[in-house]
Amino acid sequence: MTAANEAEVPHSPPPRVVGLTAISTAAVVGLLYYGRPLLVPIAFALFLAFALRPFVSLLERAGVPRVLAILLILFVIVGGVALLVINVTAQLNQFFAALPRYQARIRETVSQVMDFVNRIRERMGSILPEDSRAGVREVKVTGSQLEATRAVFIQLGETLGTLLYAASVPFLTFFMLKDREKFNRVLAGIFTRNERLGESDVTGAIARTMTAYALGLGFVMLIMAAITTLALMALRIDYYYVLGPVAGLAILLPYVGVIISTLPAVAVAYFQYDGEKALLVFLVYSLLQFLEGNVLTPFIVGGKVRLFPLTVMIAFIFWGTIWGIPGAVLAVPLTSAIKVVCEHVRGWEGLARLLGEPDLPHFRKRHHEHLAEAHAEAHPDDAPLHAADET
Repeated sequence: MTAANEAEVPHSPPPRVVGLTAISTAAVVGLLYYGRPLLVPIAFALFLAFALRPFVSLLERAGVPRVLAILLILFVIVGGVALLVINVTAQLNQFFAALPRYQARIRETVSQVMDFVNRIRERMGSILPEDSRAGVREVKVTGSQLEATRAVFIQLGETLGTLLYAASVPFLTFFMLKDREKFNRVLAGIFTRNERLGESDVTGAIARTMTAYALGLGFVMLIMAAITTLALMALRIDYYYVLGPVAGLAILLPYVGVIISTLPAVAVAYFQYDGEKALLVFLVYSLLQFLEGNVLTPFIVGGKVRLFPLTVMIAFIFWGTIWGIPGAVLAVPLTSAIKVVCEHVRGWEGLARLLGEPDLPHFRKRHHEHLAEAHAEAHPDDAPLHAADET
């Protein structure tokens, strides 16, 4: 066998390399799981910084100092979130105040559901063992006043902890935007030390992808929230200025967000009017979701991430399992960032192809480079001629 044929034969990695890869992967997953109190706010802050960077640059070009521009944008965002929370709380109080009007319809619905469940239990009665057919025993639990007080303080502490946890995101975002050149230089220095990356601008590629995705997703959310609010207003459905923004925010959760946004609107329409109105609302939401998935998102977000649908579903399950709801929200941007890194690391291009569609110009360039290197190794005398042919 010649040297050229030996070069063409693929070599499988030794068992030691496979074992080290498995151990490293397990260590990374463990770090992500146990380090989520620190990593989740950093990930949210990074995503928010990528989304806000074009607006900060726009204000800077208009003559506004960077610190003032960042503070102004963060003030608008935090104020909008606070206004939404206050609005949702007020609407919930209004709903509970109007709940007696819906009691008859709620009792009717619950009765129908219970009848259906009882019929299922009767049909399953002959299959289940005797112990499973026995009624549920009533257990009375009494707690002391001390335990109730302690539970209140525990709940209060958890609420304050959550608020402080969420408040760290704007502060991290501020410093990431303020000192973004320093962070870029540090990250670029770390990446350029890796020989497998060559001269690839990984940080720039990630920043461009994340910024485009965040901006596109933000516009889609605003459009969906506005259209849904107007549609509910036209149908005269109560709480439309809460249900509409919820429909926009639900886009952050792939697949599950559709259910989360549709069920409350259908339930409100049913309790407020009747089943026909609820069916109409369901049809309107289905039409809007169809437009969002087939028109708005492909047109505005487009090929910013290029992830396969199966990849998105697996990423949603993986990040949701490790980080909970924050992980489910960040599943797509995190996975797309991993795909960008794999596209630029020599030898990891196959993993990038597994995650989604490749960046065609980039992959063609890398593919030609690999072919040229392989040809130069197999035929060193023809390498100059090959390079001249390419030019």
